[in-house]
Amino acid sequence: MQGRFLKGFWFIFVLMLLGFVCMAIKPVQAATSIKQEFKASAGVTYQDYRINTSARNQAVRVLKANLSDPYTQIKVGIPDPLNKLSKTIARALTYYAPRHQVVGTINASFFGPTGLPVYLIAENNQLINAGKLPVGKTEYANEPIAFGMKDGKGIIAHYNLDLHFVHNGKSTPITASNKARATNQLILYTAKNPSKYTDTSEKGIEVVVEKLDAPLDLTFGSTVTGMVTKIRDYGDKTKTQIPKDGFVLSATGTSKAALKNIQIGDSISLAVDIDTLWQGADFMLGSGPMLVNKGKVDLSMDPKSPNAITRAPHTAVAVDKTGRNVFFVTVDGRQPGYSTGMNLTEFAQFLVSIGAYQALNLDGGGSTAMGVRYPGDSVVKLANSPADGFERYISTTLMAVSTAPNGQPTYIKAHKSNTSVLLKGSSIKILLDYVLDQYYNPVKASTKNLSITSKLGTAKGTAFTAAKAGKGTLTVKYSQAATSLPVEIVDQLAKLTISKSNLLVRNGDTVKLSVKGYDRKGRTVLMAPNAIQWSVTGKLGTISKDGTFTVTGTKGSGQITAAYGKTKAVVAVNIGPDQEVLDTFDQLTNWTVSSIRATAFSQSSTKKEPVKEGKAALKFNYDFTVSKSNTSAAYLNAAKSLVFTSRPNAIGVYVYGDGKNNWLRATLTDGKGKSRTIDFTKDMGLSWQGWKFVKAAIPKDVALPIKLKQIYVVQPHQELKSKGTLYFDQLQVFYGLK
Repeated sequence: MQGRFLKGFWFIFVLMLLGFVCMAIKPVQAATSIKQEFKASAGVTYQDYRINTSARNQAVRVLKANLSDPYTQIKVGIPDPLNKLSKTIARALTYYAPRHQVVGTINASFFGPTGLPVYLIAENNQLINAGKLPVGKTEYANEPIAFGMKDGKGIIAHYNLDLHFVHNGKSTPITASNKARATNQLILYTAKNPSKYTDTSEKGIEVVVEKLDAPLDLTFGSTVTGMVTKIRDYGDKTKTQIPKDGFVLSATGTSKAALKNIQIGDSISLAVDIDTLWQGADFMLGSGPMLVNKGKVDLSMDPKSPNAITRAPHTAVAVDKTGRNVFFVTVDGRQPGYSTGMNLTEFAQFLVSIGAYQALNLDGGGSTAMGVRYPGDSVVKLANSPADGFERYISTTLMAVSTAPNGQPTYIKAHKSNTSVLLKGSSIKILLDYVLDQYYNPVKASTKNLSITSKLGTAKGTAFTAAKAGKGTLTVKYSQAATSLPVEIVDQLAKLTISKSNLLVRNGDTVKLSVKGYDRKGRTVLMAPNAIQWSVTGKLGTISKDGTFTVTGTKGSGQITAAYGKTKAVVAVNIGPDQEVLDTFDQLTNWTVSSIRATAFSQSSTKKEPVKEGKAALKFNYDFTVSKSNTSAAYLNAAKSLVFTSRPNAIGVYVYGDGKNNWLRATLTDGKGKSRTIDFTKDMGLSWQGWKFVKAAIPKDVALPIKLKQIYVVQPHQELKSKGTLYFDQLQVFYGLK
């Protein structure tokens, strides 16, 4: 029996385990939504994607540039000098010009510790930066791949850069240009180098070439020849200056051999070229890895390497199969709950999902940034949320540019100051968000030229007044740009509510009441301020058309009524007494003691000690002699603040004095949280012995509600410091005009 039970138990356990395993391997479903979408220009669309799974959230931004639009271009932002870093948005602002509006931008290529770009840059078929290629599939850019523009199309492809020099008929490849020289490298330095010197160590050879037969512009397919004018040999610590109309060849390690036999006066030719695909390109920007190739995820680096599997912010550029659509894409990261970030395979999968045929990874991490021109704005603003909480300084950028002229008002966006259902006779404002021309450029629009029409009411300026019950639209026009806003008007109310359900007031109080109206569907209805009829029963006071109730009576009860037609709401009103006892001090549960540069304690009086009224008084012992410097004070603190919602004139209390010439005060907190001090006596005014009733006036400018926080005894004069005992009884508050 026991064995069969155990077998049955293990069978059930295995089934449960299999169930859990099936649940564990069940693929995670992602919910993708577009939070925001708009056209930044006639040819550029912006989308803000949110991807949510049970494991993580992602925030992805996409700028899609349609190059079939005659006014849409893709441009590159190159630092000048090359090591000058700036923020992505700031770089875009430097490219603004009439008919050259940057409508979208992203950070682009990687850069090194000195600020110099790491990989190839070319513009207008000229080499700007030769760059380098890291060794090994774990590096981002381990293959020569670039994004560029040629013949109005975006290209992402491999390239073959040929940069070499020729001496005595022998051709020698050059490692890179205008960068810090590393071991076994041969570097070309030109006038575009950020420094006018090579700034290299003595552990190399440098050859200075001048007297060129043509300008050194490094145009692809060009060759320039010059004469060696200087040589800095190995071990020479002299700084090598780069000639304005020449170049320097600098070699170290195994590359020194190519320069050893060169003599002053020798002829050297410098040649640069690129493969046919890239010849004549508007620009080229090297980066890596390739993420998408021919419409499929295909990383050109090891997808299992640390750089590839780390979830982080990323930036990419992509093209569709035609090359006519270029995508700028960012995913935010390192912000749990908002956006975790993607690994490179996940990023590539997303790029495929939006139509990428080729896609190239750009600099990411904290550098990831996207700017977009929002509707109505003139310049781009930051659209994503950088991982550091702010934009980093970066090197190159890519930009989507609109060259469209200023056109005619075509698109308009406006909104109502209140979206509630309107009661007949009520008014709202129509607020203008923006006006755009046919190219989505902002139009400077004045509300004076705004036209508002509706069959359900009338408009004066930007104010619309409801005149007729029903559902309809408000037509808002600026020149030829027009939009419609829904409007619903009712002429009856199903329910009214007043901001107060009951009132306890005092003579002289002023209370502002507000009222809300609802239709039969329970929706809030916007009412004109004078739509409600107010009335007061009983000799309590008066109420104005805007609901301001002024108490003129001294006692009694009644009600305030708010009415719209047959729909009414009431507030019960009671006028309280002019004087109330706040605390008899028969019990001391609401009072604690504290002190500064003193000691103090409290207790109930005994039968043989002074009592003014009732069973007991509060006995308060203090000792100011414990400190000989500065002011001493002893406090009675109200554990539960005494709150006054009507405005009191004064607070009073019976005090059995000890004649020690102290100062009796109290602390209030007003309705704005501000602390206020009031006086029962003047300084040294607590000079009597025996019972005396004292009052502290409350300033008229103290905001309601008022809270009594503490009563305290203070002695600011060192020569008068003493110790003694006071008794308190019948703490009271006074209201009324008298």
